[in-house]
Amino acid sequence: MPSKCAILSGAASAALRRMLVCAVLLLLLAATGAQAKPTYTRLSPEPTRQSPSSLYDAESPALPDGAISVTPPDTEFSDSLDDYGDTPVESIADPLEPWNRFWFAFNDVFYLYVADPIYSFYETITPVQFRRGMSNLYKHVLFPTRFVNNILQFRFKEAGVEFGRFIINTFVGFGVVDVAKHKKTLVPVDPSGEDFGQTLGRWGLGHGCYLVLPFLGPSSLRDGIGRIGDCFTDPIFYVYPWELATASELWLRFNTLDTLLPTYKSLKDAAVDPYIATREAYTAYRKQQVIR
Repeated sequence: MPSKCAILSGAASAALRRMLVCAVLLLLLAATGAQAKPTYTRLSPEPTRQSPSSLYDAESPALPDGAISVTPPDTEFSDSLDDYGDTPVESIADPLEPWNRFWFAFNDVFYLYVADPIYSFYETITPVQFRRGMSNLYKHVLFPTRFVNNILQFRFKEAGVEFGRFIINTFVGFGVVDVAKHKKTLVPVDPSGEDFGQTLGRWGLGHGCYLVLPFLGPSSLRDGIGRIGDCFTDPIFYVYPWELATASELWLRFNTLDTLLPTYKSLKDAAVDPYIATREAYTAYRKQQVIR
């Protein structure tokens, strides 16, 4: 039977072994934790940008003065498409604007609510060939007005063209067919022809002031005087009795509304102020007729 000392010696050695095992386990755990611990790397700051001259060392050849030049961009822009330029728009004096606006409103009601419905009915009962023939006849009758005013404006070639057209349309088209319309002419001639108002403009007379005439529409002091002069070259003016002359003139003018009414409607619908739009359009149109 083992002695008491032997038992104590065996227990002490067993405890010592257990302590050694625990110490080894602790060392292993400590080593493992040290390996699993994350490491952090400090990011280096972004390198500062250097000027091109600092990228070369002292031995690099230096560029001479003026070798590199910077040209600023061209900042001038064309304002040709600017709707609000500084160039003033040529207009016409209108000292009688309240009076003219009254007659403009009167004509507006007459055109849209009297002339337009009557002409629409007139279109339904007359063929287009008849209406076109009457327009050609009215233009044919006004030949003396165009011819005389071409002479007064020293446009002798244009006067010759008008005379030739008149002869052809008289003997071939009997005045109702514009046979010479598509014939090549010596010089181009405006289809609308010449009047005494244009002649006064060619002579250097200005518009004077703007006028709106009852039933007739936009005009000017110069063109109003021109209308009086045109009466003396209008063959219908010499028709007797005067009632027949007046009725013929009104009917032939009424027959030409097929182009005037649509133009007036389009201008009025597109304009903020139809009165001003009509005045400016008339002024520009007459200017082109005078200087062409």
